[in-house]
Amino acid sequence: MSYHKPFNYEDSDELLRDSEDLGYRLPFNKDISSLFKKISISGTPVPNRLAVQPMEGFDAYQNGAPSKWTERRYLRYAEGGSGLIWFEATAVKDDSRSNPRQLYISNENIDSFKTLVGKVRSAAEKKFGTSHRIYCVLQLTHSGRYSRPVEGFKPKVVNFNPFLDKNPQNLEVISDKELDSLQDDFFEAARLAFHAGFDAIDIKSCHGYLLNELLGAYTRQNSRYGGGFENRTRFLTEVVHKIKSGIEELGVSSRINVFDGIPYPYGFGFARESSLDIDLTEMKVLIRRLLILGCALFNITAGHPYYKPHISRPFDRPAPGTPEPEEGPLEGVIRLIKTVSNLQKEFPDVLFVGSGYSWLRQFFPFVGAAVIKGKRASFIGLGRSSFAYPDAPCDLMEKGKLDKGKVCITCSRCTELMRHLAKTGCAVRDLSIYGEEYKKMRSALIRKESKE
Repeated sequence: MSYHKPFNYEDSDELLRDSEDLGYRLPFNKDISSLFKKISISGTPVPNRLAVQPMEGFDAYQNGAPSKWTERRYLRYAEGGSGLIWFEATAVKDDSRSNPRQLYISNENIDSFKTLVGKVRSAAEKKFGTSHRIYCVLQLTHSGRYSRPVEGFKPKVVNFNPFLDKNPQNLEVISDKELDSLQDDFFEAARLAFHAGFDAIDIKSCHGYLLNELLGAYTRQNSRYGGGFENRTRFLTEVVHKIKSGIEELGVSSRINVFDGIPYPYGFGFARESSLDIDLTEMKVLIRRLLILGCALFNITAGHPYYKPHISRPFDRPAPGTPEPEEGPLEGVIRLIKTVSNLQKEFPDVLFVGSGYSWLRQFFPFVGAAVIKGKRASFIGLGRSSFAYPDAPCDLMEKGKLDKGKVCITCSRCTELMRHLAKTGCAVRDLSIYGEEYKKMRSALIRKESKE
């Protein structure tokens, strides 16, 4: 089979044969009832195992407050039937936003977040009944080397990375003093999230942003936040401790990279001999520590979207300028499923959200159901698929299957919109809004290229 074989499966048998050719038979079960088995997170009931992953819409107001477009997106998720909504990356400081229109929570806009959470809960309960109470997680972030607030690029890096940086002289390395202060910013954002009505917050530690870089800061010298394991995990563990100590009722979680796709000593989660062999040893130690500190939920991902985007988001079509990977997308899906399965078996009583299911299109419910039934994950997370098909859970509840004409086709157009700072959604399935946004973005690029 071609090393980058796109999705062209009419039936599941061919999909399963291809997975076997890769040395792994995908879990598969046509009985999808396990997806709708209730579960509790720290005593709070969740109506099903389908989770909306955090996908930035980049449509906030300049002050960071949710806009009418933000509200539209989350009401579609709520009315679509997902039991867990993992709200998109929300900056803890204005200058840590990755886009001038990224969400940013502050005392100034706390009421708008509170209103949004209330509308989301009401919409779901109105459609599915009062027993369908959505579990809401707010992802808190500092964008690190990808910080781009209103005034333009303001990157803050943990250390020089030869896989990502061309000129170390142009880098602004974040100081220990700044990191100490940033812990307080995360705590304050968590406090605001609690008062807005979120069940939990996520300390974002993935995809090359600041806290993920800290986990792989092996080469950061003379720092409390670099070098050995204790230092590299210090920020995350100390922030979790502060939040749980100060706001006991608030759930704390992390969407976290188990490996970065960048070899040691410049990336987290790979074997020390600079190979690309995944090594979960440190990840498992970190999970044990976070459990002791009060984390109840982990959302597992991998890779670096600006370096090797196919690791975190297996796709059929790369975004322009992104090389075609030297592996098929099915390999990436399998890797993510196997990794989460490894962790779930190691920690059978811990809740893990699995990633990578969007590429499976109409077959994701059958794979997801088998994963849940086999206790290989606790939730099935859907990111790009939620953009494209927010009511997929509802269709599964009512019809037992998905509409092939509504599924995500992993074409990377949402990624293109994100990278060009446009309002982001599905340019294929949500055509009237994001299809038009995509046309405007492409036209602007063509005009710019013609002038150069």
